[in-house]
Amino acid sequence: MNTINYSLNQEIPIVAETDVLVVGGGPGGLSAAVMAAKQGVKTLLVERYGCLGGMAVFGEVTPFMCNHFNLRAMDRPVYVDWCRRMWEYHSSEMQQKEPFDEGYACGMLSKDEAMLAMEDLVLNSGAEILYHHTLVDVVMQEGRVEAAVFHSKSGFCAIRAKVFIDATGDGDLAVLAGCPFEFGNEEGYCQPMTTCFKLSGVDCSRMPDRAKINELFDKAKTEGRLQCPRHNVLWFHAPEEDVIHFNTTRIIMKSGVNGLELSEAEIEGRRQVRQLLDFFRRDVPGFEQARLHSIAHHVGVRESRRILGLVYQTADDFRNVAKYPDGIARANYPIDIHNPTGTGTVMERMKVEDWYEIRYGTLVPRNSKNLLMGCRAISMDHALHSSARVMPIVCSIGQAAGMAAALCLRQNCTPAELDGIQVRQKLAAEGAWL
Repeated sequence: MNTINYSLNQEIPIVAETDVLVVGGGPGGLSAAVMAAKQGVKTLLVERYGCLGGMAVFGEVTPFMCNHFNLRAMDRPVYVDWCRRMWEYHSSEMQQKEPFDEGYACGMLSKDEAMLAMEDLVLNSGAEILYHHTLVDVVMQEGRVEAAVFHSKSGFCAIRAKVFIDATGDGDLAVLAGCPFEFGNEEGYCQPMTTCFKLSGVDCSRMPDRAKINELFDKAKTEGRLQCPRHNVLWFHAPEEDVIHFNTTRIIMKSGVNGLELSEAEIEGRRQVRQLLDFFRRDVPGFEQARLHSIAHHVGVRESRRILGLVYQTADDFRNVAKYPDGIARANYPIDIHNPTGTGTVMERMKVEDWYEIRYGTLVPRNSKNLLMGCRAISMDHALHSSARVMPIVCSIGQAAGMAAALCLRQNCTPAELDGIQVRQKLAAEGAWL
């Protein structure tokens, strides 16, 4: 690769100083900021876009996957509060039709209601939000992150904090701070990315069943009218009666943390969307008058970096339904690995209705004195990560990071010195199901 000599050595303004700085406003960042602020510590959440949401909003990942025991959501309190606040934005007719079920708290969501509800929760908790600031660097001092450097329309700036929480989804802050990480499977490939989209104007009464749609899908692929590595059509009903949500495009062997490949993935995903739109209108009954309802503004990223922590968990914990004294989240969503290099999906479910626990140490990066992970990029192998990456579980990971950050400030200790059992106990006192 050709290079050019470039250097930047200048004084930049410090635009904020805070106790806890959360970088990234997805489900993990939401929960981290809310939980930290509720413990009475000064908290600031910084987001690169103009609203909160992460994959729930920009990635159009409409369904919340179930992480339930006996039909009760195991991720609480922040996740359930988020679901409740979204429900409150429903029309009175929809509220009467589908009353809020705090125990179940799952299903399809509106990305716009999700965004508004997230902002409500963060601001109501006492945390502050700073939009349109993109993380670009860190300032380190004796192994600690002294400040995070951002770029905005105003240029470069810095924010100081005592404890930092990486809620970027990709471990961007941790990597800038020099923390080690893993990437992908044994071949170095992550799960494929997906451009989600919705079609409206669908006559659902005439839709074929899933088997018939897949048969038509295979036929179109055989005829060369569809080039999509996915083996079937993954679709969901939306809250609107004439809208169908699709999680069907598959973008293989691209990295979500390589700028050039990420751009290529966006183009490839929308190429597949165009073909699928034509396929549904032409081949599938009920879709003759279908129109594009919405398309993800950011390609959906299932997996990228996994930051190595004080504890490293593997798929054995899933298979053995392992429990730990320092477990900060419970999970039983399947091992769900979309083939990183082609067609097919590995789906491994628990043999019994049970759960495994995610340990506190997976949130504490190695080689860092004041950093916690509050997103999917925690210390796990490729297989277990495929179970823990879904949004409800990420909410529980984020709230654990927020609680841990507050405890570190109270006890004047580092995240590595903090007792994970205490984090679990404090989360339980706040309403976490632990």
